[in-house]
Amino acid sequence: MRVCLITISSFAQPFYELMKQILTNMRRMAIQSRIAWTLLMLFSLTDVMVLAQNPTPKRKGSMNTPFVLIQQIKHSAGAAAAFYVIDKSSEPVFGLVYNPSLSLTKSKSDFSFSIGSELKGGYHVSTSVDDSAFIYADLPLLTELNFGHNASKDFYNDLGWFFGGGYAYRLFKDKWSGGPVATIGVRGFVFGPSFTIRYSRFFAGDNAGPSTQSISLLLNLGRYFDQVKLNNKVSRFSNGFRK
Repeated sequence: MRVCLITISSFAQPFYELMKQILTNMRRMAIQSRIAWTLLMLFSLTDVMVLAQNPTPKRKGSMNTPFVLIQQIKHSAGAAAAFYVIDKSSEPVFGLVYNPSLSLTKSKSDFSFSIGSELKGGYHVSTSVDDSAFIYADLPLLTELNFGHNASKDFYNDLGWFFGGGYAYRLFKDKWSGGPVATIGVRGFVFGPSFTIRYSRFFAGDNAGPSTQSISLLLNLGRYFDQVKLNNKVSRFSNGFRK
């Protein structure tokens, strides 16, 4: 019996030392793992704090860059419908529209004063209301105040609006005439792209034919919209972190 106990003891002692060493190594690995995770969290928190304090790109863009004329030009294009009254009925003329504009201000990202146009052209086919077929054209010169969305190429808001006025030359039933024009509209992102909905009214003078009202739906064009979306995501993230 004594021999058996000695034999068991001789095997148990190395086994005990081995288990003790394994447990010691496991504790060391656990401590090292905790230290690594702690350092990783600290580095991540430091990066987020730096991004919040000095976001790149800036919240509302780099509006302090020099004024470059070509960079202040914006474009949009789409479809339009102009309406005029004949025999107490409203008759439409459908066509295409192109809207170039030049921003004359650069100090604000979500506000601008601009000059531009809303070039419209269409064709009226003979109908039961008006049996005359003719080419329609509208060539205005507009000044506008723009707020929010697409007020500049570095805007911040997802929605915006504008209003303005000017003077237009109109071709209606083979006759050119001039008169004042007023316009108002909204802009915004719709399922990704940026669109403009614009309402305009041309006030015809005496012997110049009927006044016309038009509704336009335009796609705002430019590669800068992708950069604007990225800027706004970074800005909103940093603003939420500050709060």
